[in-house]
Amino acid sequence: MVIAEERRLKILEILEKRKTVSVKELKEIFGVSEDTIRQDLKILDEQKLLRRIYGGAVRVKKGSVEIPFSLREITNRETKEAIGKEGARLIEDGDSLIFDASTTALQVARNIDPAKRVTILTTSLDICISLAHNPNVSVIATGGTLHPLSMSFVGPQAEGAIQNYLADCLFLGAKAISLEQKAIADAFELEAHLKKVMIRSARKVIVVAESRKFEEQAFFKVADLDAVHVIVTDQHVNPQIVNLLEEMGIEVRIAHGKGGERK
Repeated sequence: MVIAEERRLKILEILEKRKTVSVKELKEIFGVSEDTIRQDLKILDEQKLLRRIYGGAVRVKKGSVEIPFSLREITNRETKEAIGKEGARLIEDGDSLIFDASTTALQVARNIDPAKRVTILTTSLDICISLAHNPNVSVIATGGTLHPLSMSFVGPQAEGAIQNYLADCLFLGAKAISLEQKAIADAFELEAHLKKVMIRSARKVIVVAESRKFEEQAFFKVADLDAVHVIVTDQHVNPQIVNLLEEMGIEVRIAHGKGGERK
């Protein structure tokens, strides 16, 4: 049986393909009661991920919505795991690293070779928890105000902490990557500003993002693409996009298959 969060994610996926959907349709698709569907729509409406109407729901404009961490983490999980494994190969023994609170950066952190000794500065509560028991990893949490939708620390305290360091590498997620505007963007203003501070505090910027992020839009600009050194993405990326990025001097690494192994 589909759990509640997976069902709500699938409702959002349905609304990505069409403008409206009815409670009756969703009841038939998921095999649950209309009351259950109405509760799902109520929760998603409160999170501003859709807008409820009589008998159903309509989608909201993409790019202005921040998806909760719990939903983002289960979206395309195998693809993110593959990207995470590929990204973790870029980490050397003794590296100092900054991680943002994106779900794909979390997968990189989870796939760090446990034998490597690294120091990590992060705004992600989940990364702190995931690496807490690895004796070879020194984890520094920025502190700050916990933002529940992203499970990350934001605000002046977090920004001030990051400014005190200069790391070898930054692993950064992105809501959207625009080749037309040659920029990366985020849906949440405080996260976007925090990522700008992270970029200034790292010698190498590595963006870890699914190929679909090249088709997304987001309102808050994080940085120009010329600030990025490496992009790690999945095997479904358009080859023309890869060529354009490489022409800009950005290294592109492709994660293949469920485990991210190269074919």
